[in-house]
Amino acid sequence: MNRLVLVSVFLLSINCLYAQDMQKLVWPCPPDEPRIEYVTSAHNFKDLGMQKSFFSKVYDFVIGDEEPVISSPFGIHTDEERVYVTDTSSKALHIFDKKDNEHIVIRGTDKETFLYPIDVLADAKGNIFVSDSVRAKIYVFEKDGDYSYTISLPVMQRPVGIALSPDDKYLYIVDALASQIHVTTLKGEFVKSIGQNGSQDGAFNRPTFIDIGNDGKIYISDSMNHRVQILDKDGNFLFKFGELGQNIGNFGSPRGIALDSQNNIYVSDAMFNNIQIFNKNGELLMVLGNYGVGYGEFALPEDISISKDDTIYISDTNNQRLQVFQLLDADKKRGSK
Repeated sequence: MNRLVLVSVFLLSINCLYAQDMQKLVWPCPPDEPRIEYVTSAHNFKDLGMQKSFFSKVYDFVIGDEEPVISSPFGIHTDEERVYVTDTSSKALHIFDKKDNEHIVIRGTDKETFLYPIDVLADAKGNIFVSDSVRAKIYVFEKDGDYSYTISLPVMQRPVGIALSPDDKYLYIVDALASQIHVTTLKGEFVKSIGQNGSQDGAFNRPTFIDIGNDGKIYISDSMNHRVQILDKDGNFLFKFGELGQNIGNFGSPRGIALDSQNNIYVSDAMFNNIQIFNKNGELLMVLGNYGVGYGEFALPEDISISKDDTIYISDTNNQRLQVFQLLDADKKRGSK
């Protein structure tokens, strides 16, 4: 079944304790079947059960920061081994390596530091891509954090969200100022730009984040048009959903966007301080969270990343933390196979 649960009232955004286990925070509220469970919050590497790498220890010795913390988490990406988080306040990229149990901090290259790192991703080989909206560049690092090269395009004005094609051949760069999506090879060779500034179908107004499905479809948070647009793999408009408003299903400022294994679409809203979940057709299924500092509450949620096992990572920016959730349907389906 490709639906989490159909929203009928706004109360589904309220945090609930599962009746059978009062230690579990779940959505939606009983008596509906729980679909999403709160896992943890993280302010630093220790909260995720990590230790410092040798690189981080050397950095501490030189700079004097004994315990790097996440100040303003923004972009987030996860794969099977790592969680990557950009921090706009400390102007750094944090890498939490679950396999090697270490924490790596990258602050730029030997020649220039990050000024405003926005988004991050890693390809299948472990190469790391970081967008810097102020420097108008994409920095590329090797898996161990060593600087590799920089992508800089004449057409690129303010790069924010980034994504890779399913075959890892092309990089998609959201340009908020140009209101376009630039496509390059992974080495930075320009291929094309998609869209233009405007409100018509296929046009954008200050877009922010992007995700690409396994079928190549492109999902874009068209933030100042208060909607999500879906394009085909060639950049042609398919459909859209959302509009400015105060009702559930409406958007104030849509930002992060990600797909789970069932192709449900998760969209963070920095104005409404929640996560709205839609099915693949753009129909609202569920609302997660509201404004606050408690578990499952948000203060300026930005990016979303969902792992292959449907663990959901959300950058809760003004609460200075990551929040982690689990899609329960996926667990049940895997367990029945």
